[in-house]
Amino acid sequence: MQRGVIALVTLIGLTGAAFVAGYLLLFSASTDRAATLAPANSAFYVNVYLQPSTGQQMNLSGLIGRLPGFADEASLDAKVDQVVQNLLSGSGIDYVNGVKPWVGNQVAIAGWPASEDPLQIEVVVIAEVKDREAADAAIGELVADGGASFSPETYAGVDLQVDDEGAYGFVDDMLVIGTGADGLHAVVDASGDAASLFDQAAFRATMDALAPDHLASAYVDLAAIAGSAGVGGQFGSFSTAGAILVAERDGLRVSGSAPFEMTAAAPSARDRFALGGEPSSLVDWMPDGTLAEVVVFGLGQTLADAEAAIGASPEGEELTGLLDTFRALAAFALGIDLDADVLPLLDREVAVAVTGLGGTLPSGQLLLRPDDAAAALAALDRIAERLSAVGGTSRTEDLDGTEITVLTIPDVGEVAYAMVDDIVILGLGRADVAAAVFAHDSGDSLGNTDAYTRTFEVAGTRAGTEAYVDIGALVELLGDGVELGDDMRDILLQIGTFGLTVPSRDDQIEFHAVLTVDEP
Repeated sequence: MQRGVIALVTLIGLTGAAFVAGYLLLFSASTDRAATLAPANSAFYVNVYLQPSTGQQMNLSGLIGRLPGFADEASLDAKVDQVVQNLLSGSGIDYVNGVKPWVGNQVAIAGWPASEDPLQIEVVVIAEVKDREAADAAIGELVADGGASFSPETYAGVDLQVDDEGAYGFVDDMLVIGTGADGLHAVVDASGDAASLFDQAAFRATMDALAPDHLASAYVDLAAIAGSAGVGGQFGSFSTAGAILVAERDGLRVSGSAPFEMTAAAPSARDRFALGGEPSSLVDWMPDGTLAEVVVFGLGQTLADAEAAIGASPEGEELTGLLDTFRALAAFALGIDLDADVLPLLDREVAVAVTGLGGTLPSGQLLLRPDDAAAALAALDRIAERLSAVGGTSRTEDLDGTEITVLTIPDVGEVAYAMVDDIVILGLGRADVAAAVFAHDSGDSLGNTDAYTRTFEVAGTRAGTEAYVDIGALVELLGDGVELGDDMRDILLQIGTFGLTVPSRDDQIEFHAVLTVDEP
């Protein structure tokens, strides 16, 4: 795409994101005008209202006010303008004078499979314009500065500007920018007699199920995307998904859901859905200083289903062959049968916790809660025996009555494991295993820390697959190892944590992602 089109798309996209992040004015109720221009076959749609409700405005203002340099609420709007101006300065865009005066209350992005190639996506940006004359002047100047050469075209009575790889025009007083003329033509058709995304029952039902008080929303036609990728049969249990961005008092939250068609799902998918209704118990084995963790339910079944889906796709043969080669290498070099020895360990709950980043390898734990604890321990013992047979050594150590097996693998290092209360604990050495046992026995675990508890209070729930990152602690630990400007480092240190939880209940899979902001 030529530089002018890239600049236009960047302009609109960053403008929408910047406004959402800013301190905005009073609530203005609006209909979703952009959805009436998006084609009916849109596979994804993201919509941002630039004027949230008074409650969202107050929460967003409070969050931004906690960041360094933004505590003075009287000048908060000006500081946000300055940040956005700096973000866009590299592209030559004058945000304050060239963009802000004409952008209206709504910015949306829609995409759908191209008619000539379903694997290619047509994308359009649709922005409300409050000052057409100012918008005309700003877009013309931007195009001229970018060196693009657009030609005028009239389609169904609408004047467009088109080049080989991009197009733009004003449709129903909305600025529309597309990756090609076909995208603009589809938008013009939707503004006329053709069906639009807003006309689709699935879209309306998905969006109506979301809480109305939010900063932004998104819609995804999962069935259409899977069908275009040639793997629709593997994802027949899902149809659509929707999500919203919400400002809470202690952080930002993205929440959404995808209906789960139980009757259309494979048995393995139904099993994973059932597992996702319970919160993780493995966080009670993670030390309270854990920097980051991820928990996955039914990982073994997920991997097996993913391999089946990959194999069924036209491009999957090469990857399937690579996986088979990896299996053969594991069997030949280590004597390990990945399907028989490893996958059964992953059939229920699997977690990885990172507690430190010093040295050549991170410290932490791999925690497993398998369906059959005895079979899992037998599988680990088999792996230990086979590693010993190819040059490794094995020894056992006692930790207050807990037996820890330590494997030393030449040119690799040590791996230790133990089973306590049907939980398998693995670490890169005895100390990692001992830290998990202590965290559980003493109660000094991640699950009992204030930061972890607050994160999932903002999320509103905790069940199923989850992830957690202590962003401030991670930035402090990395220190000067990562190059960050002073302002960026100060802001990241004020950001508290990131959390993700994916519960399944009431015939739908939910997801809630949060980013907390600490008090100054």
